[in-house]
Amino acid sequence: MAQSPYLRDEAGELRLNASVNGSRRDLVLSDGAESLLVDDLDYGSGDLVPFAVLKALVLASGARVPDGESPRDTAWGLAGADGGREPTAEDRYRTAEYLRAVEVDAAAVEMLREHVRDSGLSEFLADGEITSSADRVGDLSDIARDL
Repeated sequence: MAQSPYLRDEAGELRLNASVNGSRRDLVLSDGAESLLVDDLDYGSGDLVPFAVLKALVLASGARVPDGESPRDTAWGLAGADGGREPTAEDRYRTAEYLRAVEVDAAAVEMLREHVRDSGLSEFLADGEITSSADRVGDLSDIARDL
């Protein structure tokens, strides 16, 4: 059984350690993702992170591998859900709020929408609330055209 994802302190910086493509990797957290985990959900170094939260953060570019692999490719390589911590309602609610506020890479939007439906995040987040920068540029173009 793969080891569950967990937070770890690496030289004073919090990292999300997870199994990606068969090896353990320290994922770099965005400021927003770190704030979600630490400030909103009260996680700290050594705490297990629910797989549903991990995958959502990866797909939304809040947790990424340092070598620049795409969010979608990283998400395909994730493992470690068995025996891990199940997300609480608060985990799902706060993660949904985070996802509502970020722009997702256009290539990862559909995969994230599927994950939201499959993981229980859909209790707090509708498909249409997940947007990419391409969606927002299109909306701005529509507004400009209407002016």
